[in-house]
Amino acid sequence: MKTRPLLFGFILLIGFACQTKESELPVSPLSEQNLEFEIYDSLVVDYLGNLYLADISEDGKTFLLIDQQTDTLFITDSQGAILHKYTKKGDGPGFYQQGRLGPPRFLNSEEIVIPAFLGFYLYSLSGEATRKFLPDFNPSFSFINPYFNQLISYGDKIYYPWEGRLADEYGVEGREFQTQVRKVEVLDLKRGKFTPELPFPKASKFSTNEKSYLNVGYSTALSEKNDSLFAAFRNEPIIYGYHFSNLDSPASIRKIPFQEFIEKDPKDSDKFGQYEPKDIYGGAINSFHRTEKNRFLVNYSRGLTEAEYQDIFDLIKKDKEAGYQKMTAVNTNGLVLFDGKSVTPIIQKPKGLGFVYEFVSEEEIWFSPDYQEVEKDYVVIYKTRLVQK
Repeated sequence: MKTRPLLFGFILLIGFACQTKESELPVSPLSEQNLEFEIYDSLVVDYLGNLYLADISEDGKTFLLIDQQTDTLFITDSQGAILHKYTKKGDGPGFYQQGRLGPPRFLNSEEIVIPAFLGFYLYSLSGEATRKFLPDFNPSFSFINPYFNQLISYGDKIYYPWEGRLADEYGVEGREFQTQVRKVEVLDLKRGKFTPELPFPKASKFSTNEKSYLNVGYSTALSEKNDSLFAAFRNEPIIYGYHFSNLDSPASIRKIPFQEFIEKDPKDSDKFGQYEPKDIYGGAINSFHRTEKNRFLVNYSRGLTEAEYQDIFDLIKKDKEAGYQKMTAVNTNGLVLFDGKSVTPIIQKPKGLGFVYEFVSEEEIWFSPDYQEVEKDYVVIYKTRLVQK
């Protein structure tokens, strides 16, 4: 009987030692980790068409989807039942003109916001027009992807990478433009006023009056987490972090060590001027998200060198299918995880998942289907999480 307490204490000691050793085991860098998206749930919507998930309400109970072909918006519950369905693109009061710049978003529990060519248009969940905010300049964009969200709301403000404010004075690109431009417009919802913020950081290659870069190369992607705004420029493998209270200079600078990322050369002239298709095929940060684990989920493309571009498009002229197959093989693209030091290989997706996704956390990433492979009279939006292969 006397030996039992000693034996019990010995077992505890062994258990503690094992826990200590296990917790002290080195974690392999992300560059050595192979991840995949694991499907574990779905949202089924009774609709014949191509629906893409645009946003999820903060409480996770309401889904905002859009049919890109018809610009029809859908509000569903978490079971996929359609609560509201409407189209707001058109002429006249309450409609947005000239199309969208990106997907609609929930502004709060009662309103959605649509970033359109002329400004922001706000609607109730059922589709009634509530407010609109039009800037006092002609907005423009050097690069538009209607599938990727670039709209950030924080407090009573909206942050959006609009261009065009300096067009009358400096044009839309060039050496002088690069020193004067602000890459984000901030809308104060209470005052209804737009303010330009976030100049090119001094550490950025675009912060120069000696070279002219193609403006598509510094198309801006945004993300946020807590009290921080993050920005990345399309053809620069860097993520800049800011406090919302100070968008003049970054609080953090993280260079992404992609295995390959083709950066395009600038010109010595005052303006970049006319460009060729090959100039656009550089490395690209298309979108990214700050995760709850202080990492980044980055959607990127490697890009093509000029020689690769010429070789591939010469092949396309002879054999279109073979040419595009080669482009897919050379111009690596997809989603990777970045922790500030290293980056994973491309994260593998199960067959049937498309390229449009909505990020909530590393445990909740929703993908719209690959409509080139799916032919059904209903839509399935897949809920996935990141797991080790």
